[in-house]
Amino acid sequence: MRLSEIGGERVFDVIADITVPVLSIAMDDEASALFKREKAPKGEDPTKFMMKRIQAALPTLIRGHREDLISIFCALHGVGRDEYVEGLNMSTLLKDLYEMMTDEQLLAFLS
Repeated sequence: MRLSEIGGERVFDVIADITVPVLSIAMDDEASALFKREKAPKGEDPTKFMMKRIQAALPTLIRGHREDLISIFCALHGVGRDEYVEGLNMSTLLKDLYEMMTDEQLLAFLS
């Protein structure tokens, strides 16, 4: 779920719940590099450039900020930690990470 899809008074709860984990990620230069907007250098393929950035930052983000990511995803989905982790599999994690990396409002918050 994306920040833009959350409405009503729930917005307050989600922002309150994600502030600490988002700032934790944002303060980690290596992990937050994934969310910084950068254009591919002239002559470099944009897709390959993005893949290099993902390759460099995603392992650090996942290994170093597992609990932060879980907290963010729980808040976005409106579920508790146990419920989220119980339903977690490779597909849901990849979907949640992709949505996180392409959510303009969340990216603005992270940067």
